Amino acid sequence: MRLLFLSNLYPPHSQGGYEEWCQEMATQLRDRGHEVIVLTSRHTSDEGESHDPSWVRRELHLEMELVSLRNGIQFFTHRRQHESENLATLRSYVNRFHPEAVVIWGMWNIVRSIPVLAERILPERVVYYIGDYWPTLPSQFEYYWKAPAQYWYTQLPKAILGMAAHYMLAQETLSNPRFGRVIFPTIFMRNELVKRGMKPGESLVIYGAADTMAYSQDDYPALAQADEEEAKEKVTLLYAGRIRSDKGVHLAIKALARLVQDYGFQEVELLIAGSGDHDYTTFLEYLVRRHHLEKYVTFLGAQPKERMPALYRRADIFLFTSVWQEPFGRVLIEAMAAGVAVVGSAAGGVTEILLDNETALTYPPGDAEKLAAQTARLIRAPELRQQLATAGKMVALERFDIQRMATEIEGYLHQIVALADTRSPVGQ
Repeated sequence: MRLLFLSNLYPPHSQGGYEEWCQEMATQLRDRGHEVIVLTSRHTSDEGESHDPSWVRRELHLEMELVSLRNGIQFFTHRRQHESENLATLRSYVNRFHPEAVVIWGMWNIVRSIPVLAERILPERVVYYIGDYWPTLPSQFEYYWKAPAQYWYTQLPKAILGMAAHYMLAQETLSNPRFGRVIFPTIFMRNELVKRGMKPGESLVIYGAADTMAYSQDDYPALAQADEEEAKEKVTLLYAGRIRSDKGVHLAIKALARLVQDYGFQEVELLIAGSGDHDYTTFLEYLVRRHHLEKYVTFLGAQPKERMPALYRRADIFLFTSVWQEPFGRVLIEAMAAGVAVVGSAAGGVTEILLDNETALTYPPGDAEKLAAQTARLIRAPELRQQLATAGKMVALERFDIQRMATEIEGYLHQIVALADTRSPVGQ
């Protein structure tokens, strides 16, 4: 098959697992003999030398740059031009590549006329894989003009320009995609987007995944010997992921405070791996000082992907602390595949991965006291910890491996291409 992937962001310039799935699926399908082109945004593509393969094309404009003081002016001067260039770029790839199917990934901060055009010029051949909430979010233009100014000296100019921008946006009639064929990573995600007003035509669930073999093998590089010896003397708790308030990292610190001060556990440590919001990170550091946990908590910062298997191996218990309705929970699969017992918040799609007292222990989102209690159970009962780790690993390998995800998506694409060919073969 000839497949055209459309995505707003693409690794290494991405925000998380959703974009990583795009890269992994495109790579998997190419490895299986399909022709694939990924058309994504120019975001950060001019920052140094690109190491993209020839089939990754960074040519689309975002609606607005993620961090840019020029956004306000460019709304008035370049918005229409960027949209026209995006549409022309898409038409050009369709005309030259003749894709048999278009796979639309994340479209947040990409003007909606892109998927609308894809649906119009390739009817019956557009498939969405929706693993975040972008179909129900306002445009980035609308978000930008509603958000307060970052600096006091830009408040008045932005308020004045904002009135003009809001007036212009109110006069425009925006077309929305039809979402004729949609794949979701969890049942929760399908139900939640329908609840929020999305009306997909044909939909199915193909569960998200991770490269479980990369985490389950025993021959990945070990940590430094000193780290290994120190870790064996303690029960090691691990958080890995984005450092943002909705990820609930503060709950891990509050739960640790209870474990140390109320439950009396002294041989315990918490490792926090990841990066993100600077102000929130500062708040987390304050919490550590406030609860006198300096010797128990280590902020590791962002970790390269190749180091994560060894980091999971060091951990005894993985803490998944999100307070929002997670569409999936990719790091859960990685931790489970690595054989780590999990304590996780029962939120969103996570409830389709973690089964309480079977593959993990769960707790109500936002409840640091219950998080501490469940973690204490696993510290006190190493046999339960091992039981859950073994069951979790089996589930991760059997149900949530990236090869399974690719096979199911490949099979579905074959179906829709075959059906479309009976109605309108490509090129006719």
